[in-house]
Amino acid sequence: MEPLVNAKGSELYWVQPLTMRNNFILRSGERIFGRLEFRSVFSSLVQAVAAHETWTFNQVGFISPRVIVRRSGSESDLASYQPKWTGTEGQIKLSRGEVYIWRVANFWSTRYAIANKDGTEIVTYQSGSDEKKISNLFKQQARVHITLEAWQLSELPLIVMLGWYLVILHYSDSSAAAVIATMA
Repeated sequence: MEPLVNAKGSELYWVQPLTMRNNFILRSGERIFGRLEFRSVFSSLVQAVAAHETWTFNQVGFISPRVIVRRSGSESDLASYQPKWTGTEGQIKLSRGEVYIWRVANFWSTRYAIANKDGTEIVTYQSGSDEKKISNLFKQQARVHITLEAWQLSELPLIVMLGWYLVILHYSDSSAAAVIATMA
């Protein structure tokens, strides 16, 4: 696995290798820059792996859910995500004080973004794949665009990983809501 900074200037994609497994790889061509691995189908606990760091992401709470981020093996929070009541936007707060906004960036929920505190988008996720295959219609995949400003951030690998995790959670929540609505 290569450090994310080696991908500067490359097209990055989050890909789901197997349709029925919630595991994802951040890649450019054959080069791998990160991995998200859900521990179980019934859990939101994820291990996020970058070249030199490993974190866990976990959604906690029911009435007021939030996501906590920790370094693997640590009990102290490194970051957190608190969604607004709509679930389409929220704040990422790092323990050092930095604040970012994660949001659904279009009506159809095919584009997601992370913005800095000024509202400028620094990382975007656009649904789709670099490979045109029928099986990709059933996978959660996206092209990742990172702005020049974002490449300067030491926390960029964490932000890119956490942003994709939030996309997956949003997709899962939306799917569950659609199932409930059709049963009513």
